[in-house]
Amino acid sequence: MNEFETSPTTETTHTEKPIFEPTPAPAPLAEREQSTAPKVGGLTDEQWQQAREKLYWLLTVFPDQVSTFLGEYKQPLRTLLIILATVPFVALAVAVLEVVNAIPLLGPTCELVGFGYTCWFLYRYVLFESGRRELGQKVNEYKARILGNEGGSSS
Repeated sequence: MNEFETSPTTETTHTEKPIFEPTPAPAPLAEREQSTAPKVGGLTDEQWQQAREKLYWLLTVFPDQVSTFLGEYKQPLRTLLIILATVPFVALAVAVLEVVNAIPLLGPTCELVGFGYTCWFLYRYVLFESGRRELGQKVNEYKARILGNEGGSSS
């Protein structure tokens, strides 16, 4: 026996798969039309049925699920909406402040007015006990006007 021959006792089977397997030729057009369901508007009956089911779900079940979700998460969604709504206003305020600071002497003048008002407010309402009492009464009146007359003094 030479080196290329195998002995009969050590027989091995090896099957190779072809790298390229040709696909079968498509059926003639007449056979394909007979094998599929009749088409209406370019869609088969199964596709129309699926579209109807999706539309039914969209019109009946989806609004119920949305209303349930909104009812369950009403407060967190409201808080998130308020936070998201404040973002443009903060950006607008920053832009206005940048414009004011770009005008010569207008920025420092506004700072001086703000400092003067702060000093007046501290002297009028914070420094003395009578002013603090008056400030507390005004705050309670504003709360009563905003929230209603629940526990606030009516004038």
